[in-house]
Formats: sequence, structure tokens, C-alpha cells
Amino acid sequence: MRTRRLVFWGVLLAGIIGSAAYIRYVETDAEAKARAFCNRFPVGSPMADVAAAAADVGDARHRMIRSNQISIAYIGVPPFSRHVCVYAGEAGKVTKARYGRVD
Repeated sequence: MRTRRLVFWGVLLAGIIGSAAYIRYVETDAEAKARAFCNRFPVGSPMADVAAAAADVGDARHRMIRSNQISIAYIGVPPFSRHVCVYAGEAGKVTKARYGRVD
């Protein structure tokens, strides 16, 4: 009886630690991808280049490509966490790139 109890608590503890490690990994990966995309195009780059690159990255449901603003989101732990990279542009050039997290 005591062995069953120890096995139960051991499995429960391993599940909790494993879940926490997985959540940490997913969040870190989403943040790294969003920050990398934000750093990919410096201010002054053509917005057309950003739009072409943005067509294939991030979560398709949270992707917005307009002539003066491009927003790409990477999903952390669904549905709570989104890591977003937003490019603002004017006259076809990037004027601002920023990273943000939406919980």
C-alpha cells in the first residue's frame, strides 16, 4: 500500500515538473521567434521585404499585413500568450519595429 502511494506521488510530481518545463520551453521559443523577426529588418528597410517574409511566419490567425503596418504573432501557451512583432511603415519604408506580449 505504501509503495502505491509513493508511486502515485512520484508520477504526480514528475507530471507537474514536466508540464512546467514544457510551458517554459514553449514560451521561451515563441518569444525568441518574435524578437528574431523584429530584429530581422532594421529601420529604413522596404516594407515590401517585411511583407514578403511575414507571409510565411507566425500564426496565420494572428497575422496582419497592411501597406503601413505588419503584425506577426507567435503563440506561447494557447490561448493565453501571444508574442507579437509589429512593424510600422511610411512611404514604403520601415519606421518602427517593436516587440510586445499579449496575455
